[in-house]
Amino acid sequence: MNWKSKVALILTVVLAVGISYQAYRAYKRVTKKHSTNQWSIGIIAGPHPLALEQSSKYPNPRFTADDIPNPEISFVADPFLLEENGKWFLFFEMFDKETRLGEIGAATSDDGFHWKFAGTVLEEPFHLSYPFVIKEGDTYYMIPESRAAREVRLYKAVDFPTKWEFDRVLFPGNYTDPTPVSYEGTWWIFTTRHPYALDIWYADELHGEWKPHKRNPIYRNDKSRARNGGRPVVLGDKILRFAQDNREGYGRKLRAFLIDVLSEDQFEEHAVTPDPLLFAHGDSWAKGGMHHYAPVMTLSGMWYASIDGWGDWAREPIPDSEIDTATTLEEHLNEE
Repeated sequence: MNWKSKVALILTVVLAVGISYQAYRAYKRVTKKHSTNQWSIGIIAGPHPLALEQSSKYPNPRFTADDIPNPEISFVADPFLLEENGKWFLFFEMFDKETRLGEIGAATSDDGFHWKFAGTVLEEPFHLSYPFVIKEGDTYYMIPESRAAREVRLYKAVDFPTKWEFDRVLFPGNYTDPTPVSYEGTWWIFTTRHPYALDIWYADELHGEWKPHKRNPIYRNDKSRARNGGRPVVLGDKILRFAQDNREGYGRKLRAFLIDVLSEDQFEEHAVTPDPLLFAHGDSWAKGGMHHYAPVMTLSGMWYASIDGWGDWAREPIPDSEIDTATTLEEHLNEE
């Protein structure tokens, strides 16, 4: 075989491999919607953060890996919901099964039910999840889980919601699901020292010096309440905290706790009820478990929350002709 024949053979092989790879990706895009038993995202709403339910007109899930034009994303989870000037934003973990790493994605919506993927907004050479977004003044910040880096890290939005940059390390540690809340002039972060020890850190300012609580660990080896599960809610002089109940397996249930005492050297809380707030149910999108609850209140006084469920989320896209003319979550609820 002369050199021209060898070159032709090599080019033929390269072309065949390229076509095969593109065909594989096209096949994955077509078959992806039939994926089962993965995490997906739902929306619930109501008059109180502990009295929320899904819309009967638009059942959950409201956002899945099907809504992302990347066949390597196998699930979406840990959703945090925000509303700004009548527009809704959703931040969540996207798990890439090829790299085996989580990335942070975002979606936008005009009504809170029909979401459009806005892109990958944050990725690192290590796993990211649990993108807790907060607003201080006019600036948005994100504290995702970055346990793989052994740091709790702060990111700043430079072009909200799609562009973020690293701001600083708040404190080191082998921590999952860092959960911040501003309460009585102090910033607090509840975070889980892997695997099931609850620690609290505090600072006078978000960019201040973070100090560990004198009672750390608050809980040690406690699968029932040590791992956080969403956005806390300040209700008067109390704080609602949400925690996973993993005694029957990871991500099965979520419980609500009311913090009665929180100071630099004291902490007391009690379960709101002995029953879980969220739990595995049904035979579809949440049949395997639920482990996240992130409520927010709008100026109207209505509460909305992003949740996630483990199960069979395969569904067909909703035709534009079936999208309701109402423009807000509250209008949807009032129609029911």
